[in-house]
Amino acid sequence: MAQAMPNQPKFLPRIERMVTTSNSYVATSSGNPFDVEEEDEIFSKHKIVLRVPTDCTGDLMHLTVSKNWLVCLLGSAERTTLLRFFLPRAIPPGEVALERYLSGSGYKITKIFLDHTGHHLVISVVPKSASAGVSADFLYIHSTESSTAQQLKVRRIEKFKDHEITAVAFNPYYGNESTTGPILLGTSRGLLFETELSPTSDSHTQRKQLYDLGLGRPKYPITGLKLLRVPNSSRYIVVVTSPECIYTFQETLKPDDRTLQPIFNAYVNGVQEPHCEERKTDLTYSQLRFFAPPNSKYPKQWAWLCGAGIRVGELSIEANGSATLLGDTLISLDFEKVKHLSYEERRLHVPKAFVLTEYHAVLLYADHIRAVCLLNQELVYQEPLDEARVGKPLNIERDDITGSIYLYTVKAVFNLRITREERNVWRIYLDKGQYELATAHAAEVPEHLDLVLAQRADAAFIEGSYEVAADYYAETGKSFEEVCLKFMVLPDKRPIINYVKKRLSRLTTMPADVEAMEEDHATAIKALVVWLIDLYLIQINMPDQNADWRQAWQSEYDEFMREPPVLGCTTRNSAAVQQLIAEHADPHNMAQFAIAIGDYEEVVAQQLKAERYVDALQTLGKQRDMQLYYKYAPVLMEKLPKPTIDVLIAQGANLEVEKLVPTLIVIDTPEQREQTIRYLEFAIYKLNTTNDAIHNFLLHLYAQYEPKLLMKYLEIQGRDESLVHYDIHYALKVCTDLDVKVACVFLQCILHMWISAVDLALKFDMKLAKETASRPTDSRMRRKLWLRIACHDIKGTNDVKKALNLLKECELLRIEDLLPFFSDFEKIDNFKEAICDALKDYNQRIQELQREMAETQEQSDRVGKELQQLRDHRICIDAQDTCSICEIMLPIRPFFVFICGHKFHSDCLEKQVMPLLNKDRSRRLGILKQQLEAEMQTQSQAQASTSTAAPKLQTVEQQRKRAEIKTEIEDILASECLYCSMFIDTIDQPFVDDWEQVNVEWD
Repeated sequence: MAQAMPNQPKFLPRIERMVTTSNSYVATSSGNPFDVEEEDEIFSKHKIVLRVPTDCTGDLMHLTVSKNWLVCLLGSAERTTLLRFFLPRAIPPGEVALERYLSGSGYKITKIFLDHTGHHLVISVVPKSASAGVSADFLYIHSTESSTAQQLKVRRIEKFKDHEITAVAFNPYYGNESTTGPILLGTSRGLLFETELSPTSDSHTQRKQLYDLGLGRPKYPITGLKLLRVPNSSRYIVVVTSPECIYTFQETLKPDDRTLQPIFNAYVNGVQEPHCEERKTDLTYSQLRFFAPPNSKYPKQWAWLCGAGIRVGELSIEANGSATLLGDTLISLDFEKVKHLSYEERRLHVPKAFVLTEYHAVLLYADHIRAVCLLNQELVYQEPLDEARVGKPLNIERDDITGSIYLYTVKAVFNLRITREERNVWRIYLDKGQYELATAHAAEVPEHLDLVLAQRADAAFIEGSYEVAADYYAETGKSFEEVCLKFMVLPDKRPIINYVKKRLSRLTTMPADVEAMEEDHATAIKALVVWLIDLYLIQINMPDQNADWRQAWQSEYDEFMREPPVLGCTTRNSAAVQQLIAEHADPHNMAQFAIAIGDYEEVVAQQLKAERYVDALQTLGKQRDMQLYYKYAPVLMEKLPKPTIDVLIAQGANLEVEKLVPTLIVIDTPEQREQTIRYLEFAIYKLNTTNDAIHNFLLHLYAQYEPKLLMKYLEIQGRDESLVHYDIHYALKVCTDLDVKVACVFLQCILHMWISAVDLALKFDMKLAKETASRPTDSRMRRKLWLRIACHDIKGTNDVKKALNLLKECELLRIEDLLPFFSDFEKIDNFKEAICDALKDYNQRIQELQREMAETQEQSDRVGKELQQLRDHRICIDAQDTCSICEIMLPIRPFFVFICGHKFHSDCLEKQVMPLLNKDRSRRLGILKQQLEAEMQTQSQAQASTSTAAPKLQTVEQQRKRAEIKTEIEDILASECLYCSMFIDTIDQPFVDDWEQVNVEWD
């Protein structure tokens, strides 16, 4: 490989200079953008070794490839053989001899066509000479394969006699391995036919003539034919070429249309003419090629080799579009320059055939191959073909399914490999100024992308698109200082701000890999952040700018400062940032920054010093340090009472009400007093504070300024001395000093100072005095209080009517209680009615007492008789009596007999009674039984331990204790008859407590 030129970039592939050795891959260097060094060439030729059977000899005549199926024709004077290879695996090829279809009839093969599946082959045959006595025809070969061999079936299609097939358009949308589906055939006279081929007999093959491009001319060969369907639509396109024209037909077919004839109906009927572009040429042939990505049915590009050169373009993908072949670009091959040369010389300069790749056209000449870039028409690859060594070049083919390229001569087959042909496309687009495409193709290689973006940024800067240039510069590795110097001279600071922000973003998202670099990394971030803050503040405080300008920059600045990396950096370097903002004399942003880093005290102090109380209150409300509220709220309360209280209320339970007392005592104006009362009410009614000082404070304010609200407050607190949250004695003193009499009466009642309360109430409100006198629970105290009311209301007035009304209001008073309050000379007639009523009342009460005494005596006598009867009552037990529960003879076990006559064994009764006892009695019964059992065991052990025959006498104390236990057990078990009392008491209880459990058990 030749050494690259020193001044050439290292990132572009190298193309070698022309050398004389036949094995070298060469290309001319003139105008070649790829004349740079890289590992491999884009194109490289490699010989393919086909395992041809030993009995097959002759030169290679034709070759075609599709879906890795390679079909070739070998011909000799004695034999013409068709071989079918599957390239990925070394399996025996399919083989069929064709001499019986050719030699005896005087035919020769002109072209072969293989479908997209690799199973259908069309071979065009023509007479060897005019005197052969035969007409043009074609053969159809259908291929099948099994695990061991291939079968090739050959048929002559008789219905196309006299028609030389020069082009075939297979149908990739309906064709499969067993049938071609409807396909198009082009002839040497410009006729277009439709047919469908399958392995069945020839009688089933139909021939439909669709269109005549030759218009009766004996020689107007169709050199190219392609059938296409636009993706996701039913729009079909047919592209046809002749040596000097390219035609397009298009039509939208119905989904159930299997025939292709409707595509041409409008053209046959004269409704429209096919789109035709003509290129005058001396060539007797042309070639139509398409490029589609592997396994794609719709091509991406088209190319036509004609007399003017190679025309290249794209295909329409619109379902309803009128245009078909788009973006026509001509690659000139300098045909005009070689017209004066001889035929032998001209054939060396005119390509025999070509294939199309994504970015290149690979051309086959008589003695070499070359590749031309479609984007800039520059030669990128050239290699000679030594006819003496490899044979005469015949053609070049591309497998449309796999994308592989095959070159064949009469002696050999070569594979032309492509190594990343797109690797230098970015450079071409960059040189042409197509930056979007250059960026897209350079995206995978950071070095290439950086070069593209840098050049794109330079171009944008030259055009004056400074913001666009800044965005691109930020994505490149270009020197930060160099870019900044470009933008600093501009009056508009938006580009440099955008650039610095993007560079900052790259720094914050890029981790410092080495610990030693962490400090430098943090320093770089700090420098950019501080610079951006300075740039923003300059724009915000720019003189002679309107409010919209400032607000827009302020909003962007606020958003910038809230970004987590920026906030972290400014927090770590708060002193430097605060100094910078202070230099710009921007108190608003100073406050905002303090809020962001949590340093509110200094900001509030400065705002108060500048008498900007509203700003100070806003700053105070945005922070969460409660100590600042206690410190600055008193000052703000003097200037902004209502907003200050609003802020305090907004903090809710976060503030300790007791610590706000210095703020709340600022009540120099009615508004301050009103707001203080509002906050105290909030603290008591919403925060439920129980602090005595707060309650006493609110009570004092109520007593002094809002007596009506005071009574409401006292009523809410209630009349229970132990439950109120204020100091009752303090409240009474305050209300007495401020002469709030109603509240004094209320408080005296709480303190049970009933006489003082009634006396005070009598001074201003008789109704309140009467309500107060009715409150004591002690009847003697109530009577005493009502007597004081009577004395106050009656004495000295001799008003009999008032006295009688008092008797009705208080039932504790009697007429005799009120008579002392009247003068001795008052007439008795005035009290006649009241005295009579009193006497009637006394008489009624005496009668009731006598009746109660008689009833008591009667009940006493009846009880005495019943006790006498019980002394004489007895129950006799017979030997045949049975237990009412188990119905077994009663005397055999201890038993109980009830006065009602029911008899129960003690153990039977215990079993029935136990479920009916409550938990306490059931637990007590268990304890008693354990105690009794323990006593019995103690007695047994004492008897067993004696050495004499006679047992020891039990002590009186042990006998008494056992008797007490037995008596208590009997009281629990036999307190009531089971049938006559206990069962009756449980008659209203349900039989089943848990129906859900019962249902589960039953299921």
